[in-house]
Amino acid sequence: MEKRGSFFLFLIIIAVLTLIIAALVAFIILIGISPPAAVAETDDWASGPQVVYAEPPDESSLATMVLLEQGQPINLRTDDPTRPTYALVEMSVKYFIEVDGVTDANAKMSFNRANLQEIAITYFMAMNVEEFSNFGTKARVKEEMKKELNEFLLTTIPNERDRRRAGDMIYDVVFSAWNYN
Repeated sequence: MEKRGSFFLFLIIIAVLTLIIAALVAFIILIGISPPAAVAETDDWASGPQVVYAEPPDESSLATMVLLEQGQPINLRTDDPTRPTYALVEMSVKYFIEVDGVTDANAKMSFNRANLQEIAITYFMAMNVEEFSNFGTKARVKEEMKKELNEFLLTTIPNERDRRRAGDMIYDVVFSAWNYN
């Protein structure tokens, strides 16, 4: 009789655990897969809102600026001073024409173009040829460069209230050429 009671208790525990697992799977399937259309996340009040877009913005709300032209060599870090290596990168940015907290985004981008170019060149000068030639480097650099450029542009907004309100100005970093020698 005692074995029968233990067996039923064991079956009840297995049934309860099965129901809990089924409920968790249903929750993950129904809730976890459908992301919201746009999610605003703030890590820090000074960094401003970070918006993740479910679909790309309308092309009429974006403008493009070339920051690095392909003919401009950028020295890469090297351990062998007898063999200089350099990158030939053509880089442009797509930026929003209208941004909260910024009165004229086109003027701000034009005014800060030299600073943005310096940030990009300095970034590449810190890389060595092995790092530059790795397959995943281009995608990583694209995201890091976008973040660095947006952080710089955020610091150029003089009014603290506008700085907290402003979102990212740069939508995308595009590499048209990515070569080294």
